[in-house]
Amino acid sequence: MDNKIVEIDTKKLDFDPQNPRFFRLNDASNASTVIEEMLDDESVHDLMLSIGQQGYFPGEPLLAVKDGSKYIVVEGNRRLAAVKLLNGDLHPPKRKLKGVLEIIEDTTHKPKKLPCIIYENREDVLRYIGYRHITGVKEWDSLSKAKYLKELCDTFYSNEDKDVVLKSLAREIGSKAHYVATLLTALNLYEVAHSSEFFDLPMKAADVEFSYITTALGYSKITNWLGLQDKKDFIEPELNEENLKRLFSWFFVPDQQGRTIIGESRRIKDIAAVVEKNEAIDVLIRSSNLDEAYLYTNGEKVALDKALSAASVKLRVVWDMLLKGKEITAEHEEAASDIFDMSKNIRNQIRSKREDD
Repeated sequence: MDNKIVEIDTKKLDFDPQNPRFFRLNDASNASTVIEEMLDDESVHDLMLSIGQQGYFPGEPLLAVKDGSKYIVVEGNRRLAAVKLLNGDLHPPKRKLKGVLEIIEDTTHKPKKLPCIIYENREDVLRYIGYRHITGVKEWDSLSKAKYLKELCDTFYSNEDKDVVLKSLAREIGSKAHYVATLLTALNLYEVAHSSEFFDLPMKAADVEFSYITTALGYSKITNWLGLQDKKDFIEPELNEENLKRLFSWFFVPDQQGRTIIGESRRIKDIAAVVEKNEAIDVLIRSSNLDEAYLYTNGEKVALDKALSAASVKLRVVWDMLLKGKEITAEHEEAASDIFDMSKNIRNQIRSKREDD
């Protein structure tokens, strides 16, 4: 292969099933699955319009590896998807059909051949991919970066010590060793969960916000609880998979309204506090309420102090509203009676426990 630009028939060009951006897909080798994923990315629609109206810019050849009588496109899968949809090589799923047909009807260029540079081995293209998608302008999301780093690691550094691996990979992408380590450790956790079908939790790969995992690894309380030595423990860690399952359930399992227990990434610090106390963990497992569990992070006495204080504040609000309110209903009276009965039970329980002490 002399790495000259050659024109290749689009029917001979296939998507790359190892593309880091397709890592979430269950069947990355299926072109229809890839097309559906691609069409969820609005930039593919823009590429279709641009190529369809202006033609394919020859200064951006696809990078491909020969695979029998065909070629695997290692770099340029979005451009390939846009062209295959324009020229009819592939058809969009029904839910995307109308939008794609509108673009096709509004364009004149539908290339049947594309400029390509052909390489002998996938390894010859790997480092360019990193330059383009990690340090370059077409930046990948953190999960795609992690998958790419793992491929680099397995391809070029499989026999090296961990420190050498991290420093080498950091140089490859122009970053820091601790960032590389965090991505690889987070990817390992993701792969364990993915291979276990997310522990049969009611969730799917699309629910995972990978940055939550990398952020969580910044808290030593969480790494310790997961059985990791630290956030660099990506080589055969003694992982506590039961705790990993719990973390995924708190982070990524949506309820009927699409809400998760954690709600937002800022609350990962609260999860870190919770996992340090068994009482708090038990409450979170039982109630699925992070606010309630967090009350127990300083022990039961402090939790009770905070709960009683919060109840007192809310009752004062109710009293102020009653003094100002004019529309008082039977339901209000019934609710007040329930509060009265519960308050008596709380007071009697406190008295009883103090007398026992």
